[in-house]
Amino acid sequence: MTGFAGCLRRVAILLLTAVFLGAGLARAEEPAPAQIKAGDVLCFGEPDEASGFDGRWLVLDAERTNTGEEGMFLVSLSLVGGDGGEPLRFREIGDVSVSFTDRGERYAEAHPGVTAYQGSDLQRWAEHFMETRLSEAERRALIPTTKSDEAIVIPGLGVSLPGAATGTVDFDPAEGVLAGDRLFPLSVAEATNAAYGFGDAHARVALYKGTAAGYWLRSPHIPTFPLDVGFVFPFGAVMDYPVNARSLYAMDTYARPACNLDPSHIAEAERLADADGVTIWRLSMRDGEPNSRTYRLDLPEVGEVMDLAATFRRALWIGGAVIAALLGLIVWLIVRAVRKRRRAR
Repeated sequence: MTGFAGCLRRVAILLLTAVFLGAGLARAEEPAPAQIKAGDVLCFGEPDEASGFDGRWLVLDAERTNTGEEGMFLVSLSLVGGDGGEPLRFREIGDVSVSFTDRGERYAEAHPGVTAYQGSDLQRWAEHFMETRLSEAERRALIPTTKSDEAIVIPGLGVSLPGAATGTVDFDPAEGVLAGDRLFPLSVAEATNAAYGFGDAHARVALYKGTAAGYWLRSPHIPTFPLDVGFVFPFGAVMDYPVNARSLYAMDTYARPACNLDPSHIAEAERLADADGVTIWRLSMRDGEPNSRTYRLDLPEVGEVMDLAATFRRALWIGGAVIAALLGLIVWLIVRAVRKRRRAR
């Protein structure tokens, strides 16, 4: 009997040990979605070579949405164009061109709300993109976002310019700029937020089919340039740019859609690759088909980035030095001519 009781005790101890070890392993081995961190890349959506969409999303915040609620805040890793790869406009307003002498005041006065994201061509593109490139289950995983943005002032070129006497770039508040949107452009505040990894121009550079290009933000500029909205230039500087991309500095313009993801909709997160502390995950969403799409596993390589402010200041300094030298030469020639006349007398 004693032997039998001893066996029972040993079996009980082994069972309890197994339970505790199993619980410890369960705690140590967190579910894959819980292992996703800021800076990781999530893969979902249908890649499309024509538009440049590669199905990869950069995690800006793995715990909170851009409104501070529970969720994940993401932005596309690469830039996206139209269905045929054409550049995107924030809003089509014809061939109105903006310059320092004509900033489009007359057009803006006749067309109030021209810089509003709601109702813009870019918003309509975002809705079309979501319907065509994401599955129904993936769309359901995106959190409808309602948000107003505060006014923000950011450093500009560091020198006074027409419309920017302080050398800064100023943006108006935007009440209800997001109204249940599931996909949307970043704001100026988000695109300059070091907590999201955007601590400098280099971090903001994004590629369109392997080449650095500019992309739209949703923030309206103050009325000094009433047709301009926030924009990230190909070299990562955040400035402002006319909604129809017609200005003295012409370039192609694309989108970098952002979204808030509900982690509870993730059915499976498959680890595809690890490189330099970044994990690439392929997500399958709840109540949808398993995601078997193929995604690129290499990360974008951004080379040297021009410091626009420093370049501009250097150009002004050189220009000033040249003008000063020319003025000095003119004064010297005048003095020399006067002296010759005096000696001739």
